[in-house]
Amino acid sequence: MLASTIIFNLRKLFYTVLLVSLSYPRTFFVSQDGDNSNPGTIQLPLLTIQAAADSMQSGDTCYIRQGIYHEKITISDQSGTDALPMVFSGYQGERVVIDGTKPINSMWLYQSGNIWKTKLDFDVWQLFVDWEEMVMARWPNAKFSDGSVWDKENHWAHGSIDDDPLAYGNGNMIDKPHNGTNLAESGLDITGAIAILNVGSFKTWTRKVLSHSGNEFTYDPVPSWKTKHHDYFLEGKLDFLDSPGEWFFDSDSDSLYFSPLTEMDPNNINIRGKVQSYAFEIINSNFIEIKNLEFFGTTFKFDHSDNGLIDGCNFYFPSCHKRMLGIIDTPPDISIFSNSKNGTVIRSAFRYTDGSALEMYSDGHTIEDCYFYHIDYTATDLNGLMTTIQMGGSGNIFRRNTMHKLGASATLNPGNEALIEFNNIYDTGHMQSDGAIIQCMVGQQPGVEIRYNWLHDTIKYGARFDGNGEGNNGLMHHNVIWNVEGGIMVKGYDHSLYNNTAFDNGSKNDIIVMIDQGGNQGTSTKNNAANKISGHRSGTYSDYPVPGNYENNWNGYETGTDIKSLLMDPENYDFRPLPNSLLVNAGINIEGITDDYVGEAPDIGAYEHGGEFWRAGISWDLSTTFGDNFHPPNLLYSVGKNPMSFDYKLKQNYPNPFNLNTTLSYHVARSGMINISIYDLMGRNIKTLVNGFQKSGLTSVVWDATNDEGHEVAAGLYFYKMEAGNFRRTNKMLLLK
Repeated sequence: MLASTIIFNLRKLFYTVLLVSLSYPRTFFVSQDGDNSNPGTIQLPLLTIQAAADSMQSGDTCYIRQGIYHEKITISDQSGTDALPMVFSGYQGERVVIDGTKPINSMWLYQSGNIWKTKLDFDVWQLFVDWEEMVMARWPNAKFSDGSVWDKENHWAHGSIDDDPLAYGNGNMIDKPHNGTNLAESGLDITGAIAILNVGSFKTWTRKVLSHSGNEFTYDPVPSWKTKHHDYFLEGKLDFLDSPGEWFFDSDSDSLYFSPLTEMDPNNINIRGKVQSYAFEIINSNFIEIKNLEFFGTTFKFDHSDNGLIDGCNFYFPSCHKRMLGIIDTPPDISIFSNSKNGTVIRSAFRYTDGSALEMYSDGHTIEDCYFYHIDYTATDLNGLMTTIQMGGSGNIFRRNTMHKLGASATLNPGNEALIEFNNIYDTGHMQSDGAIIQCMVGQQPGVEIRYNWLHDTIKYGARFDGNGEGNNGLMHHNVIWNVEGGIMVKGYDHSLYNNTAFDNGSKNDIIVMIDQGGNQGTSTKNNAANKISGHRSGTYSDYPVPGNYENNWNGYETGTDIKSLLMDPENYDFRPLPNSLLVNAGINIEGITDDYVGEAPDIGAYEHGGEFWRAGISWDLSTTFGDNFHPPNLLYSVGKNPMSFDYKLKQNYPNPFNLNTTLSYHVARSGMINISIYDLMGRNIKTLVNGFQKSGLTSVVWDATNDEGHEVAAGLYFYKMEAGNFRRTNKMLLLK
């Protein structure tokens, strides 16, 4: 009896220990020197992130060791909890890059001029040389290197609709020659090309060119076509490849064409192509966190996955349209939370997108302390209003972000009842007409609060309550807006505008409380400081008095002086009022808005003399955190060993010229897959000498002048090429007989 009781208790203890061990949060390690048969410890790591993901459960963490990983990780029906999320993170400051591109390792053959050609066995829709993006072949030409892709006036073609609104209709385009851009005299037949058409003011679409004659062409009609400001450019034809740095992929023949930036042999250049949209695709999985990772040419997608987190991540070229594959009238694959609530993106950088920067749909999302740059140089086929940031649902927060060099007409569409604060946004709206930095449509205005933002230096409005005049109960306070085309513009009624500072906002007024389109009955305009406050876009205050409740504002139309003369140092972002200026103690207290005032009464304008000297934008330094340009990790670590050399080498064969055989020596920097092949002058692979896993170190292989069938090859010039990870090198050798 005693023995059976002991056995029973031992079994109970065993299963208790087993249950605890299975449920207790675990840590997995992934390394490029790992193996998926390993247990995933730091000493015996896994090889792939997916292998770790497949084994993870609530509370587990996957640490990824330094290196470049080319994976698509799918997490489906695996959830953490609020207290025990599932976490994927770079390990202790090591640089981890998830790469959505593949090296172009096939042999390039010279075509004509500066154009080379190679054959691929996979599709690419974005091309890079030494990690810098090349331009899809286009007309008119434009470049990334000199910023001309952002110059719509000189590097897009124009329609003639502004000269005659009845000149043509939807589905037609008549080109208006300008600055040497003339479709009729281009010598091109653009039938079948892809046209990127900004013919909807704040909306742009792609269409196939159906017919072309002279300066006219046709396309399938677009929705929301407007009779003003028509601009376009063309892609999708090899004939457009006429400038260094351009490329074209013919998906029908799997042929890639490229014109190098310099007269270099592309066989000796690091060329890569984008082959995947998403590195992490998270489906029906809650509380998944992605931290401290870098992404090149790829990004993330949360679908029906609540409480997801992106923290401390760096995105280069995260999204790109698939126009090069002939796909049109389709939104690009972008960084997105779809049908997912309470997502957070924080302390991350997004740079160089073709497509919107970030979209988050459903409720309760937060974008905080993030940097956005060079976002969407085409602004085409986007969702909804076609904005840089699109947030759906209610209760979203957009806080302390820095954004500049943006293409879409409107920058932020925040959803309903949003909080928008401490953002520094400028240089926006390059590629479309109309728009505002912060754009709130009718349904988004009730309950929205826009405060403590710097909005400046753009060709668009600063912040706008837009629509048909039915919007109401929006709040803007303590914003500084300068050097835009119309600072604050408000349509509707019962809005509140308090303690904003605005100046130098072009031909339009600094604060516009529209008499038309809603009438702004019940709108309260108090404690604002601006050179031009009026009830009209450009008319004076005397001609268009501000409707609603207007009091205690400093209005240059009334004072006849410049508000900047009352500020500390506006040229250097110090917008505090000067001591003893007319702004100090000149306002009225507004409950919940100016409660923390200093002195006898609140000051007029966005800053309180003696109060908090708040700053807008990110709280961290981009250069020291992520760097100004992308470069691959300098070192790749071998677990338990010192860092290994990152240098691969392919030496000149010896002897050369040769008769019977020759030796090819090479250095393998890191254990992995190695390929060395021989090619003839036609670019045909005639002999594969090495194709498999090799250890690091110096080694050699002998070629006996035979092909893969064992037959002797003819005398002549041959190429031998080494490929290893991102490395590739081609040398020449001469066979004599």
